[in-house]
Amino acid sequence: MNKLSAKKHGSFVVILIVGLILLSAYAFWHRSKTVATDEHGPHGGNWLEEKEVALEWQLDERNMPAHFIVYVYRQGQLVKPERVSLDIILKRFDGRQEKISFLPQKKFLISNQVIEEPHSFDMQVNLSLDNQHYQWNHEYFSGRVEISPVMQQATGIEVLKVQSQIIQTHLNAVGKITPNRDTMAPIYARYPGIIKSMTKKLGEEVEQGERLATIESNESLQNYVINSPVKGTIVQKNATNGELTQNTKALYEIANLTDVWADFTLYRKDAPLVKTGMEIIVSGDEGTPCARSTISYISPLGIEDSQTILARTLLSNEQRQWLPGMYVNGAIIIHNQQVPRAIKPSAIQIMDNKKVVFVRRGDEFEATPVRTGAEDNEWVEILSGLSVGQEYVSKNSFYLKAELGKNQAKHEH
Repeated sequence: MNKLSAKKHGSFVVILIVGLILLSAYAFWHRSKTVATDEHGPHGGNWLEEKEVALEWQLDERNMPAHFIVYVYRQGQLVKPERVSLDIILKRFDGRQEKISFLPQKKFLISNQVIEEPHSFDMQVNLSLDNQHYQWNHEYFSGRVEISPVMQQATGIEVLKVQSQIIQTHLNAVGKITPNRDTMAPIYARYPGIIKSMTKKLGEEVEQGERLATIESNESLQNYVINSPVKGTIVQKNATNGELTQNTKALYEIANLTDVWADFTLYRKDAPLVKTGMEIIVSGDEGTPCARSTISYISPLGIEDSQTILARTLLSNEQRQWLPGMYVNGAIIIHNQQVPRAIKPSAIQIMDNKKVVFVRRGDEFEATPVRTGAEDNEWVEILSGLSVGQEYVSKNSFYLKAELGKNQAKHEH
C-alpha cells in the first residue's frame, strides 16, 4: 500500500469512527431529547413529535369527567394502541406529582385516572413502541399568569394562607334604637300649679341637681324649683310654659344614653332559634356604626299586630353613635362551625362559570377551581381545590383575572 492509499485509508477510518460516535450520540438523543411543538394533530389535539414517531393528546370532557385521549403515529400512520406502552407524569403548580397510566382502546389510549382541575401542569410523556423509548417534556399551562413584585405592590394584591376557621350562621333581623328604660327618670311636679318656666330643651344634656323648671304652687302661690335627680339627656318634654301641671303627666323624661337598647323583631318561625346570651352584630344601614353584643332579653309575649317577638340587646353608647329612633340591622349568630379550610370571600372570582381562587407560587399565580361550602361575611369554607397552608390572593384578585384575560386574547390572535 503506497503512502497516498494509506493516507486515504486512515482518513476513511477517522470519518467512520466520527460517524459512529455521531450515530451513537444521535441514538441517545433519540431516546432522551424532548421536542414539543405548537402544532395540532388530525383530531385537534396537542402534537408532540420525535423523528418518525408522533403523539397527539387531548383532554376529553364530553359527557364524562376529564380524561386524557392519546393517539400514536409512526410515519404519519396510526399505531395500534396495544403496541404502545405509555404513562404521563404530571407536575402540579403546588409541586404535587401524579402518574397517569393508560388503557388501549380501538384507535387510541385513554387514561385510567380522571384528570382533576386545574388543567395546568408540566408533563413528562414516556412512550415505548417496538422496544424504542421516547420522552417528551411538555408545558401545558391554563389560567396561569406571572406578576412582578413591583406590580403586586402597586395593584394592592394581598396574600393569605388557607387555614382552619370558624364559620358563623347568622339570622338577620331589623331593629330600632331606644333609650335604656332602666336608666330613665320621669320628672313630675311635686305640687299642682302653673309652669312659669321650662329651662331645658329636648335632647339637651343635664347634670344631677341642675334646674329643670319653675312652678307656681296653687296652694301657696309661691314658686318652687324642680331640679334633675340624675345626670342624663332630655328624651321627652311633655309640657310648656303656662300649662297647669298634672300628677299623671311627667314634665320631662331623662335617660342616661351612655348605653341604649336595640330592640329587634323576630318572626315566629325564627324565634325558637334565638336564645339569650347569643352573640349579635349590630350595624347601621351603611355598615357603620357597628358593634358586637349579646341578646339580653326575649319577650315572653308576642306583638299582636305584627305577629312578631321582641329580642333586645344592650349597646355601649359612650360616643353617642347610637341615636334613639334610628333603625339598625342585626346579625344574630345562631351557630358556630369549625371548618378545616377557609378563605376570604373576596378571593373568589368567576371564570367560565366556575369559582376560582388565584394560588401563588413566587411571582406566578394560577386560577384554581374550588368547591365551596358554608360561608359567612368573613370566611368561605373550601371543600375541594385548595390545601391548608397554600398561599392565595385574598384582595384585588380581579386584577389577575383581567391580566389572564389579556394574555388569552393575545394568544388567540
